[in-house]
Amino acid sequence: MFECSVDLPGGRRDFLGLNEVVVQTGPPFHMIEIDLSIDGDVVSTFRGDGLIVSTPIGSTAHSLSAGGPILGQELHAFVVSPICPHSLTSRPVVESADKEYIIHIRQATSAWMVVDGQEVVELQTGSKVILRKAPVPFRLVKVPGRTYYRTLRDKLNWGTTPNYRSIGGSSAGSKE
Repeated sequence: MFECSVDLPGGRRDFLGLNEVVVQTGPPFHMIEIDLSIDGDVVSTFRGDGLIVSTPIGSTAHSLSAGGPILGQELHAFVVSPICPHSLTSRPVVESADKEYIIHIRQATSAWMVVDGQEVVELQTGSKVILRKAPVPFRLVKVPGRTYYRTLRDKLNWGTTPNYRSIGGSSAGSKE
């Protein structure tokens, strides 16, 4: 789990999350500029639609659809995944969950922070989101006979034969 905090005009707000925190652009959906620091070391400035910081549990959700890797559930790590970056060199990064992550909104017409797809907070240029591993653990229920990789195979259809549908009555690949 993670905890994150953000200073707002009404005061500091703290959040507890399981999956991910997303900092993204909002209406009118112009590009956002975000600086990321990990333990005080500047990682990069990201330009694009936003940035996802995900736990291993959340790595198979929004982060995966943004091109991030799947993390093993037992890892103590976060994955940072840029959303539609305006650079071919912006790639997901996996780093220790024992570090502090600071996301600084450098420039945005409209910016939002979304925690686990539930809590939505409007941000401003200059806002900082501070994220770290939560002091409380999450206990994951294990279903007998359902391993982590079995669940991934079932949900992601790993190892199955593609099901190509025919178009207009002809099979794919056939010549007419």
